[in-house]
Amino acid sequence: MNFSKWSNVIGEPMGAEPPVFISQPPRAYYDRRADVLSVTIREGEPKYVVFGRGTFVIFADDEGIWSIDLEAESWDSDVDAVFPLMKIEIW
Repeated sequence: MNFSKWSNVIGEPMGAEPPVFISQPPRAYYDRRADVLSVTIREGEPKYVVFGRGTFVIFADDEGIWSIDLEAESWDSDVDAVFPLMKIEIW
């Protein structure tokens, strides 16, 4: 497999790291009483918790959730410090 990331439109490769594969599909639960949607991507205990407010979009098909985009109006955490620790790429 060939995995590559591009640093600009000219096409200079930045580096290649294989993606992390999740062995189980995400599970989603909706609690109508609290109006909360909970999506579990993998099992275990979290090391980091980030709070924020904003809008989200869920992309899905008949097989389940494909992607979730979170658009933050504000963060209650220092995301510039914690996102790299969570393996979240910052653009």
